[in-house]
Amino acid sequence: MADSKLKSSIATELLSSERVKRDTLAGNDEEFASDMARRAAVMIEAGRHRDAEHLLHQGLERVPDHQDCLTHLAVCLAAGRRKFVSAEKLAKNLIRTNPYDARGYYALGRVNLIGSRRGSAFRNLEKARNLSGGDQKIDGAVSNLDPRRPPVISWLPRDNFLNILLGRWRAALSRKS
Repeated sequence: MADSKLKSSIATELLSSERVKRDTLAGNDEEFASDMARRAAVMIEAGRHRDAEHLLHQGLERVPDHQDCLTHLAVCLAAGRRKFVSAEKLAKNLIRTNPYDARGYYALGRVNLIGSRRGSAFRNLEKARNLSGGDQKIDGAVSNLDPRRPPVISWLPRDNFLNILLGRWRAALSRKS
């Protein structure tokens, strides 16, 4: 009787230790994928798209639905391989899976900007900025990509009729000078 209780407690302890190992490895996988995404972002900015794509695939092998890896992979596909349709599908899939996450809109904006769709790109980048909730990383990246001046009347939205009209007038005056 005591022998079976001992075996039962040992089995329970082994199962719990295996569960702890699995949970620890899952945490390490998430950290690994995040690290791969950070390193890939630096490589993308440096123009090393193939290397970045390789790192992103390594991260996605461990965590297949890692949002940062998928975001940067969409940008890699557009910038490195010029696969705009695949990159756009990937970014739209990110938006579809989590519509309140700014990273999907950021990726779609970058893909559209690389693909020379400026209007759509700036709409998506503005949506990413609005959804980011003050996230410095996304706000900084969006402001670096957006060469537009601030709205003439800052307390009105950029697409307000007065801001559009006054902005065109300001642009015309600055060209004449």
